[in-house]
Order: sequence, then structure tokens, then C-alpha cells
Amino acid sequence: MKLVTKVVLVFALIGTSFALGNAPFLRDTLKVFPFDPIVVTGTRVEMPKSDIPLSISVISKRVIDEQRHVPLLDLVSENVPGVFVTQRTNIGYGVGRGSGGQISVRGIGSFPNTQILVLIDGRPDIMGLFGHPLGDVYFLHDIKKIEVIRGPASLLYGSNAMGGAINIITNHKHKKGFHINIPVRYGSFNTKQSFIRQSYQANQWGYSISGGYQDSDGFREDGDDSYSSASSNVEINAKISDNLKVFINSYISNLKVCDPRQVSAPSDTDWYNIKRRGGDITIRHELGKFIGNVKMHYNFGHHEIYDGYKSDDFTAGFVATETYQPTNYTRLLLGLDIRKYGGKALIGGNWKEESVDEKGLIFNFHQKLFKKVNLEGGMRFSSHSVAGKELIPALGISTILPYDWIIKAQYSKGYRNPTINELYLFPPSTTDLKPEISENIEATIEKKYKGLLNTSLTAFQIDAENLIQKMGPPPQYQNVGSVKIKGIEWEGEILLPPNFSINWSASTSSFSQKIAGSPGEKLDLSLRYISMKGFFITLQGQWINNLYSIENPYSYAPLTYVKLNSYVILNLRGNYSINKYLDLYSAIDNITDLSYETMYRFPMPGRTFTIGITAKY
Repeated sequence: MKLVTKVVLVFALIGTSFALGNAPFLRDTLKVFPFDPIVVTGTRVEMPKSDIPLSISVISKRVIDEQRHVPLLDLVSENVPGVFVTQRTNIGYGVGRGSGGQISVRGIGSFPNTQILVLIDGRPDIMGLFGHPLGDVYFLHDIKKIEVIRGPASLLYGSNAMGGAINIITNHKHKKGFHINIPVRYGSFNTKQSFIRQSYQANQWGYSISGGYQDSDGFREDGDDSYSSASSNVEINAKISDNLKVFINSYISNLKVCDPRQVSAPSDTDWYNIKRRGGDITIRHELGKFIGNVKMHYNFGHHEIYDGYKSDDFTAGFVATETYQPTNYTRLLLGLDIRKYGGKALIGGNWKEESVDEKGLIFNFHQKLFKKVNLEGGMRFSSHSVAGKELIPALGISTILPYDWIIKAQYSKGYRNPTINELYLFPPSTTDLKPEISENIEATIEKKYKGLLNTSLTAFQIDAENLIQKMGPPPQYQNVGSVKIKGIEWEGEILLPPNFSINWSASTSSFSQKIAGSPGEKLDLSLRYISMKGFFITLQGQWINNLYSIENPYSYAPLTYVKLNSYVILNLRGNYSINKYLDLYSAIDNITDLSYETMYRFPMPGRTFTIGITAKY
């Protein structure tokens, strides 16, 4: 009850401060709520979102700042249509067959999660042996924005982006001078979150160093779902000349995650120790009509599991792109993408070591016609050391009509090469596997209205085939699966000056067969109230319907599915800036204390509370 009292007092303080403050005043809403943001994920160069045919959702720094205590992937799930992330406890996702953090984009995701690519500043960040992202590694330490491609993104980003891509874009430019930010938060189940970020920016160079610690006892009484993590991030930017810039980014993450298992067979002995390291060096030049980027990236990890399993894995790569823009209407991009995945695993008392290579040649173009029509497309030629060669095309059009209407249409193809696990490690692995393939057709209509309304409606159809599934007897991985998915996505934002905004994202999909971790219907709705700089309060709700889950994720038999109950979750979050040095934060999640699941027999916690304070200079 003490924690409840603290939360109520903080919200009361926020409300009182508003009531006694100055009268509401009109603000430059277009700066605070940018309706046509600049994006890089769809083209690898900066472009207005309206000029790109791809379906791209942008989570701005404003939203990130409002919901900074929320896990990064949960934040994506709450703000992007067609995207859903499974959860199994109050904090942390875990790894292994019973883990949460399974990402589904338009029904594509797979189990384990190998069909959605997570990128950090455009570099792939996945586990080298099993080919999946690790949700507990991604933190909101020093994030500028998050861009999500809904649909295949393999033209520019290669394997594993057959369903979409989530690009976590870090800050590479900081406020001038020396600054420090220290948020500390405490919540239900003895959950502690503490971070520190220190930055410095001069005219020619700058850096930021951030680190954090998260810890929770967990809420399950029948099993151990405790969690702890320590992480840090270092970013350095340097302007060598007017035409040459260098960026260095790296992270370290140490995790201990416990798996409570399903309530029908709970456990307090299943633990996972995970150490991850990653980083990249990017050299960028701008010379006349040419823009070039060279990126060298590497991530690796060491995993230890309660059953004696150990592994060391890595992903290494080199990406070089050169963009030629002869006029304001034409852009041509050529690129080379080279990756190597590998590692070793302790299996049956013996270490088994394997690696595979992938090479890609990229061509992408953008052509503006009559100042109102944008053509975008290209081709990737991919060669995998085991799975062979693929041609991956994409083509789209974006047309700006009178009265701020925009119509887009897009065809794109995606692929996912078999992982080292499927090729070599555990039975029924086999080297006879070919890439999984997806083809996406979509059409979008967007409307803007006087800087107050921006909304888009997208209809899509995805055909995925060659899906890798376990068949038998005898059990063996084979390219035998297929699925057809049709759906509609709607997202938008409306401003009610001077203080309110309403954001929504909604999606409905139909599947030719049952899919786990992807709801048939999903609605996210947020009401935001901002009275002055540093003060906001957000009421956020999510409705999930027709969600299926795997009945027993720990079984190696063919998967069976269970339909979960529909649910509506409400969350309330607020922040009040006392002065330029001190902020107060408070949140109530699951206000109605609802019992619900996103994974079968993994109950989620009821009403939870978080309070916090941020010191800054």
C-alpha cells in the first residue's frame, strides 16, 4: 500500500501543478508532432516518409521519453499496427522454447523468431547460431527513434527481414556541452531500474556513455521468474571534415533470466545466463552528388543454460553503399552486404562448431515524376554458402494528390536463410534446406489535414512458402510450410490544440492456417495530454482478439495451438518536470487488474505500479 500511496501522490502533484500553472498556450505542434518524419530504414538514406511506398511506422523520441520504463519491444507492440510481441512476466523475455519476446509482423515471425530482423543503426543484431533477436538486449538507453517496416525488408536488409524490420536508431548528435541524465525507478515486485547517461558534444566531435541495471523478484509464486540485467552503451561521433564523418557505437549486456514455465508444470530451477557484445564503425561521406556509407559490424555472445548447454556465437558483417543523386528527383543506390554467422555449441559433451556466409549485391532507385509521383524499387542478388542464390525484387509508387491525399502501392519480396541450428546443430538438422520466401502486395491511402490530422489505411496480402518445418517420421526439417495472410492496418494521430493528442493503430488479419503469437484483431489507442514542456500524462489502451498460442512450447512434437481469451489493457503514465534539474515519473499498468495471457498458461501480472525520479544536468 505504501507504493500505491506514492503513485497517487505523484499523480496528484502532476495534476495540481497543471491546475496552478499558466493557462494553456498554443505551441508549434508541427515541431512537437511531426506528421511527415524523415526516415532512413526504407532507403538507407534520409527521405520524407511520404515519398516512400513502404509501410513504415515511426516511434518518435517524444513517445520514447513518455514510456521510457517500458521494454523496447513492448513499446513497439503498443504503437505499431500489425506488430505483436508476446510476454510471460512483468519484466524480461528470456530465451529458449518457453521465452517471450516473440515478434510477429503481419502474422510473420516463426518459432523461434527468425523471420523478423532487428537492427541497431542498420546493422543486424541476432544470435548467430539460432538466427533470432534477443529482446532483453535492447534498451532505451540513448535512442533517437525506432523505425518499423511492416512487410518484407529484404531488398536492403537481407535475410531474416522476410516479414519486416525493426531499426533501433541511436543518437549521433547531442546537445552541446556536458550533460548527464540519471533516471531511477522502483515498482511492484521489487522491480528496480536505474540508468545513467552522460554526453558531451563539441563542434567537431561528441560522445555519450550510458549504463543501466534492472532487477526484479518476479511475481510468480509457483515458479521463479526473477530477472536481472546490466548493460552499457558507448557512442562516439566525429566530423573529420565537412564531407567526412565517423560514428562508433557499441553495447555490452549481461543477463540472468529465469523461466517459471507454464502454471501446469512450474519450475524454480530453469535459469539462463546470457552475455552479449556488439558494435559497429560507420564512415559516411557527402561529396557533391554522392553520399556513401561504409559500416563494419560485429556482435557475439556467450550463453549458459541450467541443463548444461553452452554456446558461443557471432555475427560479422561489412556493408558499403554509395548513393548518387544527380538531381532532386533522381536517386540511385548501389550496395554490397557481406555477412558471416557462426559459433560453437556444447552438445552431448562435445563442442560442435559451424559457420555460414551470405553475400548480397543491392541496387535501389528513387525517381520523382511531375513533382508528385515517386517511384521506388530495386533488386538484391543474394548468395548463401549452403542455401544457394536468390533474386529479391521490390517496386512501389507513391502519389501526392490534391488536398493532401497520398496513395501508395508496393510489391516486395522477402527471404530467410536457414539457420546454423537448422542446418547443422540439433537433430533433425539437414543441409538440404532452401530459403523461406515471402511475397507482399499492399496499397495505402493517407490523409493529412491542416497539421492537425494524419492518418493512413493499408490493405495487404502476404504469401509465404518454403517455410521450414519439422516433418517425419523420421523427424527432419523440410521446406514444406506455406501460409496466406490478408489484412488491413489503420494508424493515425489527431491534435486537439493546445494540449491534447490522440494516437491510434489498429489491424485485422485473416490467416490460411493457425499462427501463434499474432492476434487476428489488435487496437492500440493513446490519449496524450501535454500542458507545458516536461509535463505529460498518457492513457494508453490495447485490445487483443483472436490470439493463438502454442499449447506446449517445451515439446519437440509437432506444434498444437490454443486460442487465448480476448483482453483490454489500460495503462496510465505521467511525468512532471519540477525544474531543469529534476523530473518525477509515475505509472500504473493494467489499471483494471485484468487476468490475461499472451502465452498459454503464462499468466501476466495484475495491476502494477512504478514511480521514479530523474536527475539531469
